[in-house]
Amino acid sequence: MRIPLSNIKSEKVSLSHEQPTSKKITSTKIIDLISKISLSLCILSIITILGIFFCLSILPIKYLLMLIALLLLITLPLAFFTFKKFTSIKKTRISRIICTIVSIIFTGIFCIIFFYLSHIMSFVDSIRASEYQIDKYYVLVKKDSDFAALDDLDNHTIATYDANEEGYQTAFEQLEQKVTLKSTNYGSSTAATNAFIDDQTDSIFIKSSLADVLSEIVTGFNMETLRILDTIEIKTKIDTINSDVNVTKDSFNIFISGIDTYGDISTVSRSDVNMIVTINPRTHTILLTSIPRDYYVQLHGTDGLKDKLTHAGLYGINMSINTLQDLYGIKIDYYIRVNFDSTINLINAIDGIDVTPDFTFHRQTNGVYCYYEEGHINHLDGLCALRYARERKAYGTGDLHRIQNQQDVIMAIINKLTSSRVILTKYTDILSSMSGTLETNIPSSEFYKLVNAQLDSMPNWTIERISAEGEHIDAPTYTFPDQYLFVFVPDETSVTTVSEKIKSVMDAN
Repeated sequence: MRIPLSNIKSEKVSLSHEQPTSKKITSTKIIDLISKISLSLCILSIITILGIFFCLSILPIKYLLMLIALLLLITLPLAFFTFKKFTSIKKTRISRIICTIVSIIFTGIFCIIFFYLSHIMSFVDSIRASEYQIDKYYVLVKKDSDFAALDDLDNHTIATYDANEEGYQTAFEQLEQKVTLKSTNYGSSTAATNAFIDDQTDSIFIKSSLADVLSEIVTGFNMETLRILDTIEIKTKIDTINSDVNVTKDSFNIFISGIDTYGDISTVSRSDVNMIVTINPRTHTILLTSIPRDYYVQLHGTDGLKDKLTHAGLYGINMSINTLQDLYGIKIDYYIRVNFDSTINLINAIDGIDVTPDFTFHRQTNGVYCYYEEGHINHLDGLCALRYARERKAYGTGDLHRIQNQQDVIMAIINKLTSSRVILTKYTDILSSMSGTLETNIPSSEFYKLVNAQLDSMPNWTIERISAEGEHIDAPTYTFPDQYLFVFVPDETSVTTVSEKIKSVMDAN
């Protein structure tokens, strides 16, 4: 049976049209699936971002509602065109491709937002104050001695002293479990140090923070000429300082303690910088009160000799806080504790700061030469800025001028962060630089409330400064009773003035 040629051609033509149509339908389904997956990811990222903002309460309600409205304007059209069925396959494909591209773009934006938010949350968690303080105790020998390891001290002599804390005895008991020693108690840390320097003993067991102080006050005692054979760490639980203030409505005080050490922020050390920051959210006023490190005060809970305020840090952050509360008759609600690394890392992260010294001097620190020129803007990196903030010997007024320098550095940091784009361009660097070198007992919820309140009304804050005053003398101290040290006796009028100023700022409406 013959089939007409015309029928064969017709059939071929029909087949040739059917195959491309099938391919288009298949590719359209794939594009359709991809667009729906992209939309789902976009919606999921939106829900995640909104959930974070809602849980943290970091955004004011008005901004949160505006954000929700904006996200609805984005997602509703995307959803409509992603699921709408067009009569033309070509229109469907174009619609799905556009929706996919838009969904991917917005998902990327939301991922960036999530990245920034996660950095904030990680940073806030990283600076949460530890429940413990760490005290380190050294076994020291002279570098030119034959003692290279702790076992070499077996059955040799070691100098000890009467300490004002339980941790010292606990640490020494742990040392005695490692090696047999012939110990002699010399009463005070300075007497023990002098006996060690005079070769009356082969070694000395001493608290690390005291060793740093004794390097300054005992002739011949220098950590650079000594060898640390062993270090014992004692962790002590800290009594929690609780505060029930509402940081968006109630005035509160923050104690800023700058300790003179590098490394672990939990390590106990002297408090070189002592500043009370009074914040009144009703009047948008901030008062910076600086207290000299050598202020001669009665340490909280002690009798007899007074001591330098900086030595309060040797007994933990609570001692510094309680001592200042006793001095000024105020309540300190929170504290922020920073060390040398905090200052250096932060300032380096923002590419340095600018200060204008009122005196020309130069210093060499850790092999770096720092030059400060009077009356000119000096651009300082982290190390030179720290040296500037710690300088007192170049000035006739000593510690009083150091306080001014410290305030200059703080204000320069604030100006750099608020008057340029550095807070945006260096955002992750800034947070990373402070992680592990700063701690605070400010609850994360209160931190987010402060951010919320600032974003809500964007108020202009008034910053005021005040410094404690007094007179320099030489006197024995609670920590070193057999040494006459350079101290700063508070002027009673100044104590009253500072106390009244803090209270007036807090009580203002």
